[in-house]
Amino acid sequence: MSLAPERSLAALAVAARVGGTVLALGFLVGLVGGPLVAPLGGLALVTLGRALRIERGGQILAALGFAAIAGAVGVSALRWGTLDLAELRAVQAVLGPTLAVGPEQVAGAAIAAAVAAWVALVLWVGAPPPRGAAGWLGAACETLAAALALVTAFWGPKLLFDSPEIPTSEVVASAGAWAGAAAAVMLAAALGAWPVRRLGLRSRAGLAGMSLVTVAVAFGIVVSSA
Repeated sequence: MSLAPERSLAALAVAARVGGTVLALGFLVGLVGGPLVAPLGGLALVTLGRALRIERGGQILAALGFAAIAGAVGVSALRWGTLDLAELRAVQAVLGPTLAVGPEQVAGAAIAAAVAAWVALVLWVGAPPPRGAAGWLGAACETLAAALALVTAFWGPKLLFDSPEIPTSEVVASAGAWAGAAAAVMLAAALGAWPVRRLGLRSRAGLAGMSLVTVAVAFGIVVSSA
């Protein structure tokens, strides 16, 4: 039996994951400006690449995890009425993090969506578990991209590229806080994925379903409060 189809599928999976990660990171670190859907498109490519190499159960978990993450990011976009990454960062730099800006009901909905997105990220990271040094490196970059998406949506400060009038100390503090928040989300997801992988498929699917329901409820609260 020829191994050519299998190798082609593996190459396609790697290309989707690498390309999606590069695309998402390019927008999320501020190197490229554009809409919020662009990095989500990159994460969708990563999810597709993951799904090409795992069993059906893992495919479902990866898809549900991505859906919850994308939905949670959408809650933040709806909260501020913008899909533009620069505008989303700017409004949080002025008014404060999405998680903390009232009214209380909307802030509570944002917190619930962020927690649900973290649970979804844990499931997404663990489908499939990484293997080998290259697998761990790739998984780390993909997790970083997803963590940056959540930080940008719910907390991330404005990135101050091309702003010579702003003091260097403020630029460093802003970038440092942003990087620290992303690293914290990434580490929490990686640590959470380890025990979650030990759960059965039905339990993990149940967690994914709860995340989606929570995001949907949060979305409804924000819509009703608009």
